[in-house]
Amino acid sequence: MATRRQARLTEVIKNLEALARRLRADLRRAARETGLTRNVERAAAALRKQAAMVAAQVEKYVHELRMELAKGTASKRPVARRRSA
Repeated sequence: MATRRQARLTEVIKNLEALARRLRADLRRAARETGLTRNVERAAAALRKQAAMVAAQVEKYVHELRMELAKGTASKRPVARRRSA
């Protein structure tokens, strides 16, 4: 009796696993047909491109700021006095 019950449970588990695999495949197929994944991939690529552009601009501005600060500190060095004869 216990073996019949165990066999039934094993069969139910196998059926559930097969159903889950089929459902997953159907969902993937439906998502592919709607083009949703392509739109998401395009949006992600566009966001990466925009983020790279923003990072490049920030890097450029930081470099310009560093150069301006270097100019400002270089000109304020103390000037050596000339000796009067």
